Amino acid sequence: IAAEKLIAAGHKQAIVVEGGTLAAIDAGLDIAYGKGAISIERQVRIAAGLLVLSGTLAGAYIHGGFLIVPGFVGAGLAFAGVTDTCGMAMALAKCPWNQ
Repeated sequence: IAAEKLIAAGHKQAIVVEGGTLAAIDAGLDIAYGKGAISIERQVRIAAGLLVLSGTLAGAYIHGGFLIVPGFVGAGLAFAGVTDTCGMAMALAKCPWNQ
């Protein structure tokens, strides 16, 4: 049972409420909600966008060789779309803030 696992993990008090969260709210129990996290999909879009932007700017202002970065990101996005497998999403899922 979940409550036993929580107590075994060091939590001082675990309450099991028949009916779940809505029943707990109706019973007047304090509910502590975790902070909202950014979804993996959104993290991928942020990372891909920043890589494309920085690679394009570096290619335009520093050296044309940097244009391989947005090209690589574009190829990765196309591969992810065709295969439904995203390497960046798998890598981001292993990051500590997504654990």
